[in-house]
Amino acid sequence: MSEYVELYMDQGADFSTTIQINSEDNNLPQNLEGYIVTSSLRKSLLSVNATANLVCTIPDFSTGEIFVELDAGNTANIPAGTYFFDVKTYDTIAGLKSRLIEGVIFVTPSITR
Repeated sequence: MSEYVELYMDQGADFSTTIQINSEDNNLPQNLEGYIVTSSLRKSLLSVNATANLVCTIPDFSTGEIFVELDAGNTANIPAGTYFFDVKTYDTIAGLKSRLIEGVIFVTPSITR
């Protein structure tokens, strides 16, 4: 079962968050070699098209860390409001798909333009 989180994204600013994945067996960082990570932001659970696709990277497979980010140019194009998102992994070695986290992102309006 995925973890529910609430995040804030400032419109027109760089957004980033780090997700730490630990092994269920020993609670040590999960080796993410062979993993593909994806994430989308949608206005509603029933939205056909994503408002934005968040950029997901694994800088070092051995640390169990996933970076999720979106640059200021892209956040500037997202209207202020509440959005739904999730982060999914695909383990290409084991052939398993998982949803790690899900929740809402509150996009706060930019004052300075």
